[in-house]
Amino acid sequence: MIGLEALFVAGSGEANSLQPDLFEARTRATVRYADPAAWITAAAVGNAISNLRDELAMVLHEVGMIVVSDRGPASTMAEVNVATLKGFSSPLRYSAASPGTLVGVTCIAFGFRGPSLNFTMRPENGVPSALQLCESWLFRGVASYMVLATFSSAGQTTGISRAVLLAPPQSRGVFGDPMTESTASWLTQVGD
Repeated sequence: MIGLEALFVAGSGEANSLQPDLFEARTRATVRYADPAAWITAAAVGNAISNLRDELAMVLHEVGMIVVSDRGPASTMAEVNVATLKGFSSPLRYSAASPGTLVGVTCIAFGFRGPSLNFTMRPENGVPSALQLCESWLFRGVASYMVLATFSSAGQTTGISRAVLLAPPQSRGVFGDPMTESTASWLTQVGD
């Protein structure tokens, strides 16, 4: 492992609620059954990439993403369970009930087409491995940018997501700071 300082934080953001102004109406309609957790995660990523949207638009197929969360789409999973117990559950809800929607909704919303992965584990346990994987994908040229996001929740419709946009230090036109232990720790915090 090269170390955290080999990763460059080009942007960071957080969200604890859906921020509809970050998403086009068409995107919201395309993933209309998405869980609040997926939208909160997408909002955090939107905040993290806000200063580099134009640069990222030129390399969407090279923007990868990893989400680390042990909570997933709790609200939608509960809705599917209740509907199933009543005898009918819409197939449209099944895809929204997958833990992978925390990655999927964000990739759809922003057009990311690079490698993606969802770690279904507590952020404090998964972030170190996720950082290693981000580092590997960036330095092997699998991705030009990596988004690493976490989602934590105490309830079915509330939560907090934190995200960082990572790049190798040699990235042209990107301003920011080297990745630090304090930034990695911030990703795993449940609240302020």
